[in-house]
Amino acid sequence: MRISGAAAWVLSAMLMAGCSTAGHNFDETGLGRLAPGRTTMAEAQQLLTALPARVYPQSDGTTVALWSFKASVVNDGLYGRKSALLQFGPDGRFMRLLDSENILLEPWQRQKLLGTSAGPAR
Repeated sequence: MRISGAAAWVLSAMLMAGCSTAGHNFDETGLGRLAPGRTTMAEAQQLLTALPARVYPQSDGTTVALWSFKASVVNDGLYGRKSALLQFGPDGRFMRLLDSENILLEPWQRQKLLGTSAGPAR
């Protein structure tokens, strides 16, 4: 069975209409290469291969940056998302990982990224 060019185009358009993305896709493996107290925001952007989706300046001079990406196919029938919320100090250097979603990190990597302000051990 052969599909005409117009029918193939309509089928492709229908499939593509069900796809959407939000945020900037980023390389989560770059998180493991961030060094608290050393990595700048510009270096973090290079390591994560994307700009943050949002940047939130804080009243204490720090900055919180959100790297976030969501892709959905066929009207939320199949989707994936990931995010990393990072804090940078007044000097523009990475302080710590505040939160992440759907990002696999080795326990030692996560501990390193949580920094010294991670709170008391339980």
